[in-house]
Amino acid sequence: MALTRRSVLVRVVVGVAALCLLGVLFVRSAQDARETPFGVEPQGLAQWSLAIGPDTDALGSWLALRPPPTMASSLGRQIFARGGESVSYPSPAALPLLLQTEYDGALAGVLEPDMLVTLARDAGLESATLEPVCMAYRRISEPGATRGLYFVLFDLPAFSAFRLQVSAALAAAGGDTSTFDPRALSPVLIVAGLDDNFRRWLPLRANPDVDCLAPIERQ
Repeated sequence: MALTRRSVLVRVVVGVAALCLLGVLFVRSAQDARETPFGVEPQGLAQWSLAIGPDTDALGSWLALRPPPTMASSLGRQIFARGGESVSYPSPAALPLLLQTEYDGALAGVLEPDMLVTLARDAGLESATLEPVCMAYRRISEPGATRGLYFVLFDLPAFSAFRLQVSAALAAAGGDTSTFDPRALSPVLIVAGLDDNFRRWLPLRANPDVDCLAPIERQ
């Protein structure tokens, strides 16, 4: 009887040890995946184009920077390869500069569209080479559903300069500056989401200390 109890105890100990080892390996694998950089081609970080978004724009952007077509699709494939989860992609991919809600709520009737496009060009947005900070991920768990968003955060001084210039132009034109917050939006390229409702994430103010998932390197 004592031998049988000892055998059972040994099996339990071995089983617990095996589970602990599997847990350690899983955590280590997840950490390795997190630290493995995403890759982008250098040509994908330059010559982005300004575009006024249509009403059907998936992100709800009024004015945006659009990357070369292959950049966002390449990052999307890398996201799928790592996680294997089903994701949706905004089409076309874009980095919002002004949202439709911002334009309608604060700028329409005060600043002309051509003026806003000129401010973006003068800020150097079309000629800038974008510097990626990281691939970021934001997740929200709700009853019955989990929402998630993958996005690239950029270090893009021209972005902040443009939005501050818009705020200054709004004030100079006698508009209500309390209806436009130049710091409400970060320079982010939305790459993929766990669903296709991208508009509800914006405006998005990114926090690299919290949101960054993995670094991005030039290939």
